[in-house]
Amino acid sequence: MEEVKNFPNLLIIGAAKSGTTSLHNYLKQHPDFFMSDHKEPHFLINNEIGVKRIHKAVTTLSDYQEMFEGSSEYKYRGESSVMYLPFPDIAIRNIKKYLNKDVKIIIMLRNPIERAFVGYLHNVRYNTSENLSFEEAIEKSEERYQKINDMTPDTRYLHVGMYYNQVKKYMDEFGKNVHVVIYDDYVSNINGCIKRVFDFLNVNNIEIDSSQRHMVGGWIFKNPILRKLMVSENGLKSFAKLLLPNSILRKKIRTIVMRFGTSKTPELTSKMRKFLEDYYRHDIVNLENLLDKDLNWNK
Repeated sequence: MEEVKNFPNLLIIGAAKSGTTSLHNYLKQHPDFFMSDHKEPHFLINNEIGVKRIHKAVTTLSDYQEMFEGSSEYKYRGESSVMYLPFPDIAIRNIKKYLNKDVKIIIMLRNPIERAFVGYLHNVRYNTSENLSFEEAIEKSEERYQKINDMTPDTRYLHVGMYYNQVKKYMDEFGKNVHVVIYDDYVSNINGCIKRVFDFLNVNNIEIDSSQRHMVGGWIFKNPILRKLMVSENGLKSFAKLLLPNSILRKKIRTIVMRFGTSKTPELTSKMRKFLEDYYRHDIVNLENLLDKDLNWNK
């Protein structure tokens, strides 16, 4: 099959909050890779799950192709949409429809117990529609996702972490073209994991500058009004840009606001940890058997 030059042949498909942003950006440092500037277009699922659900998603084929213009000389053209993993049936169908059958797929997996809570905290920071406690958000996640047509799929905190069937469907369909990276291994030895990615993709191993941090968490806004002002597009932000055209000055003011307007994230309660451990127990065992790896996630 002749390779299609204006489509990606490399996908990083999730899971969310598992290091995909950093890997996407580290691969940009390699001369064989063209990684899209728009990291999470979600084109391959967006129209089926609802066009209002994913912020800044790419909805048209022409816009998706445009993302990869000028990339034909690169060995790999990639994008990283983390909701491809929890929607495997839709994504796989459209991968087969639009992309080369030999597309390479990287899956990054984080302990689903941690991932659920970290995913919730991410939405508390950046998603102004997330206004529930973690326990309430877990309890109501599927109900509100079904009822609210612009509720983002990453608020399905439990579903996103049910990795076994998700990963298995990709492995069954794409076999040796799937490479799994475990988040714990990644954060403890980034360069070693990236070397294995390079080996999987059959490109030269080069030294990557992994000093830059991406999507740093550990904080939440103290006030929901401040969160809305800082996160949402609004008239006050537009006025501030007119009033303060100097971007360096605006950045300094933002730093001050973030210093005094945020606090450290809360800890996962023992009650919710126990609930999540029980919820994911069997799925983790099945995943360990699938990957032939002891993950130590539920010890």
